[in-house]
Formats: sequence, structure tokens, C-alpha cells
Amino acid sequence: MIRSFDQVEDVIENEDFQAWFAGKQVDGWEEWLMANPAQAELVEEAVEFMKNIRVNEMPVPPELIANAHARLKQRLERDAQTTRVIPIKRNAFKRWIGAAAAILIIATGIYFYKYTSREPSVSTAYGQIASHELPDGSVMMLNANSSAKLGKDWKDCDREVWLNGEAFFHVKKTPQKNRFVVHTNDLDVIVTGTKFNVWTRDNKTSVLLTEGSVTIHTLAGEEIKMQPGDFVQIDNKTLEKKKANEESILAWKDNRIPFDNTPIREAAKMITEHYGIKVTVDDSLPHTMTLSGMMPNNNLDILLRSIEATNEYRITRKDAEILISKP
Repeated sequence: MIRSFDQVEDVIENEDFQAWFAGKQVDGWEEWLMANPAQAELVEEAVEFMKNIRVNEMPVPPELIANAHARLKQRLERDAQTTRVIPIKRNAFKRWIGAAAAILIIATGIYFYKYTSREPSVSTAYGQIASHELPDGSVMMLNANSSAKLGKDWKDCDREVWLNGEAFFHVKKTPQKNRFVVHTNDLDVIVTGTKFNVWTRDNKTSVLLTEGSVTIHTLAGEEIKMQPGDFVQIDNKTLEKKKANEESILAWKDNRIPFDNTPIREAAKMITEHYGIKVTVDDSLPHTMTLSGMMPNNNLDILLRSIEATNEYRITRKDAEILISKP
């Protein structure tokens, strides 16, 4: 069954992908790819990986085939008195050994990719939230429509993550006390063991610290030390440190979305970022119109009904587009 993938190795191990890669017709695969553009990058990575596996570079030694054939022949002769034996031709046996070797090579390749590839990436689709245990035992929870790349070496140097989107980190301290660094387009968050949230899209980045301490380094060379409860935001390279509502910022972890006198057009953009669906606000609605309330965010239909329940807006959904207008 086709499903959402969190990592490239998940794609490689999927039976539908393997059949499709081998040139077989897989019902619904092409339609699924078209309906899930966020997964296309993972599938493309998996395709490139599979293309680079060259079975002929690891041939099965002739003596291995001969020894295996001899052992099988002895066992068949030993069991012949009690078991109906179907003879196996030598050429067929060679083909079987070759196929088994190919499967072993692919499995080895998957293991190699999973544990030694450069900067493995993880991502979430629209509307999906997922937790990932990192190589050092730390935990990263990714919000919808987000992605992260991990540095290759997490033992003898900085533990690095390059983030696009939003994630909450629970960083585990290591005996070596090596740093944990989250990179965004605007700043680096540097810690040794703590809990914090990072949001970064376009030219904006924000960091909320909930436990421990972190140091922020901006591209402009500014350095800020944060304490629990601090909130740092960069908007078009303008840095601001202030207090913030922790419950609202972390609501996404519980599949909730907070609106606090949020301009309706900004709310529409938030829905688009999370679900990947076009949301348009009718021109008849004044720009001063806002939306307030903590609403469920694990189902688009329920969210839209919650907005409509305020009796201030009418929701019209047609195909892949949503229109917000006057009731």
C-alpha cells in the first residue's frame, strides 16, 4: 500500500516503489506522486540511489556457488528417502544464487545509505507532524511542510541540523559535551542540552527557548544568549528579543493552531503553509477583519468548520481552492 514517507530509506524499502522502479505497473502510484508533491524529492533521491547500485561490481565467487550447490545436493540426497524431491538444475540454482546476492547487495546498500550517507534528510508532508530520534538520542518533532538535513558526523564534532519550516528539539547532552547547532537562513542556534522551538520560512525566523540556555548567532555577527521563556525573532534581518505566549507557539505539537486577533489574510496564509491548499480571501472582506481562538489543526475540514462557526466568515471549497468571504 502506498503511504507517506519520512526518510529516503522508507521509500527504498517500500514494495510499491521497488515494483515501480523495476518498471512494473503499480496501481495508483503515478496518481499518488501527483497528489503528494512534497514526497517527490524523497522518491527522486531513492531513484538515484537505486540507479547507483551496480550488482555486477559484486559478483558471486564461483567457488561459493559450487560449495552451496554441493551442500544442497548432499542435503537433498540425505532427505530423499522421506521427502519427495524436485530436482534443481545447476543453471537454475546459479540464477537463484545470483538473485539472492542481488537482494543482499541492495539490503547492504540501504543500510549503508541509512547510517553513512552525507546529510540524510527528513521531511513532513502538508498536514503531517512527525517525531524523529536523532543519532545522539535527541528528539526532533517536525511540523507540517517542514524539512531538515543532518550533518554526517555526530560523534567527534558539532551535531548539526539545517532546518526549513518548524521543529521542536529536545537535545540530549553527550559525554563529550559537543555542541548541537540548528542552522537557518538567518541564524544559528547553539546548545549543549535543552528544549527549544525553531520556526523559519522565507526571510523570517523565530526561536522560543523552553528549557536550558542557547546562544544565537546571526549572519550579521550578533550574539544573543537566551534564557527559558525568551523569544527571538528575525524579520527581514531585523532582530528582536521579547517575551511570548509559549502555549500559542507550541500549540502545533498538539495539533492546534492559535489565532489571536490574527488578520484573516494572514490566517489564510497559515492554512496554506500547513495544508498546501490555496486559500483566497474575498476582496469584500475589510483588511481589518481578524480571527481569534485556539482551533483544531489535524483535519482541514474540521478547521474550516471551526472558522465558519465564528459566524464572521463563510467558507466555500471548490476543487483545490478555498474561498473565505462574508457570511
